[in-house]
Amino acid sequence: MRRPAILVLAALMLLALAAPASALTTQRTWRGTVGKDGANGTHNLYAYTDGTGMLAISLRRLRANASYRIEIRKGTCSALGTTLSRPASAKTGATGAVTTTRHLSMTSMNAIWPPSRSGNIAVRYYNGSSIRCGNLRFNKATRIKIPWYAIDLPVVKSPDAYPYCNVGMYLKELSQPTEPGVSYIFGHARKGMFLPLLTASQTNNGAAMIGKTIYVYTNNNKRHQYSITQVRRHVSSIQDVFGVTAETLWVQTSEGPNFTYPKLIIVAKRVATVATTYAASHPTPHPVHC
Repeated sequence: MRRPAILVLAALMLLALAAPASALTTQRTWRGTVGKDGANGTHNLYAYTDGTGMLAISLRRLRANASYRIEIRKGTCSALGTTLSRPASAKTGATGAVTTTRHLSMTSMNAIWPPSRSGNIAVRYYNGSSIRCGNLRFNKATRIKIPWYAIDLPVVKSPDAYPYCNVGMYLKELSQPTEPGVSYIFGHARKGMFLPLLTASQTNNGAAMIGKTIYVYTNNNKRHQYSITQVRRHVSSIQDVFGVTAETLWVQTSEGPNFTYPKLIIVAKRVATVATTYAASHPTPHPVHC
């Protein structure tokens, strides 16, 4: 029997950027290098939970004493899209280097968030014919492993259509491991997927699941260990996800054969993070339409 995962609510696309937290609390960090093989330096983009952001750049091997315009663009350096923000220009010194930061308003970040969740963003620096560019990436979930229930699946970004089979999926509108808020990973209650979670939850309301370990791997070669703290059965709405500002993992599957049925939510708290190998954190996903 098919047991579809969550019907992604349209409201998720309107996730508020301004959460009740300090302006200096980082919601997400995008990192990248500039120029071929990082020859022209590095840049980081920080999003804060008050809705603002900051671009931090450390550039080198540019024109000396030159003012470089800055554009944050949709897409990648090889296929630049529309301009999302134009921070103030940065002027290099006598050696052609510059290290500085640029504040980004809530308006700028509201433009940056949607394409950064579902696609790519890049920053372009230019002074006349001197043009350099660098892509920006953030850390994201790539694998979920729950040893007690023999679950071990690659994790991919959730599609906009019916959820895949043979993989776990993260909601791009929400957080990632180590970020404030909810990291939300879901999958069908099918054999080889999250069916063991549903089965376990049906005994004594899942009391034996409390304390069990969940591992979530991310693409920066890290393994994050979580401990289950709650088993929430028959959940008909996930709107309370918007009120969670503390870092939390939710693992969700279905309780019935279509999206009208309630959901099972497993809540877990991160207890450790360790380095792991590239191979362990980059399994090859084989999503199928089901």
